[in-house]
Amino acid sequence: MILSYIMVSISSAGLVLIGLNHYFHFWAQNHITLDLLISIIFIAAETLVMFFFVGTGVNIREYLESHPELGKDLYQQMYAIKRKLYPPTMMVTILFMAMVILDGAFFIGKVSEWWFHGLYLLTVYYFYKATTVQHASFKESTEIVLAMTQPERSDS
Repeated sequence: MILSYIMVSISSAGLVLIGLNHYFHFWAQNHITLDLLISIIFIAAETLVMFFFVGTGVNIREYLESHPELGKDLYQQMYAIKRKLYPPTMMVTILFMAMVILDGAFFIGKVSEWWFHGLYLLTVYYFYKATTVQHASFKESTEIVLAMTQPERSDS
């Protein structure tokens, strides 16, 4: 979870760098290389977030199967978290990749700069939305794990 926060923070800085580089051209090389470098970090961060919740969901399901007295309510809560989390996370990933592609197309003179502006603003908006949902989801999943393991922790 901590690595996810670090990677998302780096992605945030990278998103700002892409926007600034589009106007100020401070990257010494062809600025598409900066976009691709940040894309790798961004995709890794979003994939890490999604796999964290996939793994947590599997662990919760397996734990609840071995402790049937806890019921299935906690797993249903985890499932609800995933339903809230995945749409904005996938949307920001798709928008980010489209923005990078259009930035490259603009750089080589194939599309208008306004396409980049529009996608950049949408990407920033969805990045903020996805990051907010991810943070809330991390908190909720931690609460589920704590509630699920409460009997074992109180026995010790």
